[in-house]
Parts: sequence; C-alpha cells; structure tokens
Amino acid sequence: MSFLNLQDIYKQVILDHSKYPHNMGELNTDYKLEMLNPSCGDKITIYMNIENYTIKDIKFVGSGCSISIASASMLTDELRGATLDEANNKINNFLNMIMGKEYDNHILEDSNSLENISKLPARVKCATLAWKISEKIINKERDNFE
Repeated sequence: MSFLNLQDIYKQVILDHSKYPHNMGELNTDYKLEMLNPSCGDKITIYMNIENYTIKDIKFVGSGCSISIASASMLTDELRGATLDEANNKINNFLNMIMGKEYDNHILEDSNSLENISKLPARVKCATLAWKISEKIINKERDNFE
C-alpha cells in the first residue's frame, strides 16, 4: 500500500486549483485591477465586491502558468467573506511565506501548499501576482475609510 506524503498532497492541491480554478469570472464592481507578470506572461484581473469593510465576493480572470492560476484560485477562496483587515493579514502571511520569511501557517488554507515556491525564485512572481493585486485594491479601499 502506498501512502501520499505531504509534498504529493500539496502538488495535487495545486494541480486541482490550476485545472479547475474556483471563482473564475467577472464581477460588476468598481473594485477591479489587472496586472501582468512580464517575466512569464501571466495576466490576472481581480474583481472584489466590498461592502461594510468586508469582501462580499471576489473573482478573477486571467491567463498564465499553473502556479499563477492556482494561486489566484486559492486567494479567492481565502479572501471571500473576510474583513479588509483579515484579508490584509492573510495577504501579508502569504507573501512572507513565499519569500521564505516567518509566517503563521494557521491563517492560510490551501495556499499553504505553495510554500515551496520560495525555493523556486523564477516562480515567486507567478505565485504572488493575484495576492499583490488584491493588496493594492484593499489598501486603496482602506485609505478611503480613513
């Protein structure tokens, strides 16, 4: 009998999110931003419906490598329903994880499976693209509340 190790499980989670991305599509909203990763051609647009300081809905459209699509899919799952502060905390923890810095893995969900991307410098921008887009949207909206 063969047992899957943690690496195999993480690979499967990434493949699943890449092949069958969650929350793919557009939203009619003022909170949208598109960015490009010029090093490999990934292009992601994040759409957020933000009400009462909470992300009520979040979707994305894009094209790119399996890492960027999987990461965007994971991001949408993790940020839906979060307050802007909670979302910002998740984003900061994710970016720290990808950069090989200290982070709280209990805050992250499926995106923990991307932890080893920190050992693949060429893929760091792929994994962080959707998260950095979301960070920009959230920071702009948080500035409006202050």
